[in-house]
Amino acid sequence: MLKAIIIDDESRARSALKQEITLNCPDVHIIGEADSISASVSLLEKADPDIIFLDIQLSDGLGFTVLEQIENDDYAIIFTTAYSEYALKAFKTSAVDYLLKPIDSEELVAAVNKVKNAKEEKHLQQVANSARRDLNALQQKKIILHTTEGLHVIPIGDIIRCNSYGNYSFVFLKDGSKILLAKILKEIEESLQHYGFERVHHSHLINLNHVKSFRNKDGGMVMMSDMSEVPVSMRKKSAFLDELEKLNSL
Repeated sequence: MLKAIIIDDESRARSALKQEITLNCPDVHIIGEADSISASVSLLEKADPDIIFLDIQLSDGLGFTVLEQIENDDYAIIFTTAYSEYALKAFKTSAVDYLLKPIDSEELVAAVNKVKNAKEEKHLQQVANSARRDLNALQQKKIILHTTEGLHVIPIGDIIRCNSYGNYSFVFLKDGSKILLAKILKEIEESLQHYGFERVHHSHLINLNHVKSFRNKDGGMVMMSDMSEVPVSMRKKSAFLDELEKLNSL
């Protein structure tokens, strides 16, 4: 549900807009009204709307003054006015839309949908940013790699890729070195599956954060940050591209 306030100095105009919103925008809930700059600023100090339906010509000045006097700019502004000459200035305030009176129902719905889509995109971006921070934090964690010579303690993010070598596996690091482990690739995959790694081939496990490019060739070929090329099997291709797309959205 989107919360909205209507700012207009004509009571009949406010009533008409409320009726249009009620009939055509069921996801919008009107939480307040104001008829002047001073009343609008006072209302916005207490209310927290998602949308402001703002008339430009108010009894005590222009609606732009309201925007200049409020500190919170996290509102979607939809101008509702009989004056087309203010359109350019309105859009310079990052207004979502500029609706001329009498308000057209379809244009109103389209304007509200712009707000809904923007809020959804913002929410998805916030989720993605959080996921990115979580993934980066995970990759900063360290892992112990046991070898016949001893052990190595390295940040998970330093691992570019791993590939199987019979009953052993090579782990390739971003400093150009590689470590031979007495583990099959499946065991390494189980240790790294929650840290941004993807099995793209029965012989290859890669860190998605180190992918530079992908090109279609046979099943596909991934170029990693160390300029190595890793084949992607046809069976793994779809899942890999899905995970890469998720990473890209972060």
